[in-house]
Amino acid sequence: MYMWKSMHQYHEVQNHIVQQVSGLVNRSGKGDSTSELHRLATRDLESAVSAWHSSFYRLIKFQRDFIRSLHGWFKLTLIPISNDNVAGSREPSTVFAFCDEWKLALDRVPDTVASEAIKSFINVVHVISVKQTEELKIKKRTETLSKELEKKASSLRSIERKYYHSYSMVGIGVPDTGPDNGQVLDARDPLSDKKSELAACQRRVEDEMLRHSKAVEVTRAMTLNNLQTGLPWVFQALTSFSVLFTEALNTVCTRSYAIK
Repeated sequence: MYMWKSMHQYHEVQNHIVQQVSGLVNRSGKGDSTSELHRLATRDLESAVSAWHSSFYRLIKFQRDFIRSLHGWFKLTLIPISNDNVAGSREPSTVFAFCDEWKLALDRVPDTVASEAIKSFINVVHVISVKQTEELKIKKRTETLSKELEKKASSLRSIERKYYHSYSMVGIGVPDTGPDNGQVLDARDPLSDKKSELAACQRRVEDEMLRHSKAVEVTRAMTLNNLQTGLPWVFQALTSFSVLFTEALNTVCTRSYAIK
C-alpha cells in the first residue's frame, strides 16, 4: 500500500509536468535537422517504454497471482479444517474472509486503461522513430548528390581549362575561315553535354534539399504533436490507476486490523 501510495504521488507530479508540454510551440523553421544522435535517443526511448509496459504488466500480474495462490491455499486447507473443527473455525474463517476480500479488491481494479496507455505511447514513439529514419535517408541522399555535383563541377572546370587553352592555341595558328567557323566549333564542343549533366544534377540537388527541408518540418511538427497528445494520456491513466490501487489496498489493510 505504501509503495502504491508513493507511486501515485510521483505520477501526480509527472502528470503535472507533461501537461505543460501542450504549451510548447513548434519552431521547426528555426530548428536543426534530425541527427543520428536524435534517432538513437528515440530508439532508446522506445525500448525503455516497452520495458516499462512489460514491467507494469508483470507487477500487476505477480501481485494478483500471489493473493490468488494464497486464496487457493486457504480453500484447500483452512476451509476443510474449519468444517471439522468447530472450536477453531472462527479464526480461519476470519482470515479467509480477509484473504477473499484482498483478492477481490485487486481483481476489481481496472488496469487495462493504464496498460493500453503505455502500449499506445510505444506506438507514438515508434512513429517518431520511423519519421526520423526517413528524414535521415533524405539527408544522406542530399549529401551524396551534393558531392556528386561538386565532382561534376570540378571535372567541368578542369575540362574547360584544357579545352579553351587548346582552342586558344589553335586559334593563334589557324586563320579565321569565315563567320561560320565559330558555329562549327560550338557544334563539336564536348562541354555542352557536361554542362547539361551539371545543370540536371544541380536541379536534383535542389529538389532533394527542398524535400529534406520539408521532411525536417514534418518530423518536428509530428514529434511535438505526438508527445503533446501521448504523454498526458499515459500519466493521466497511471495517476488514476495508482490512486485506485492505493485505495483498494488501503481498504484491505483497514479490514486486516480487525483480525486478531
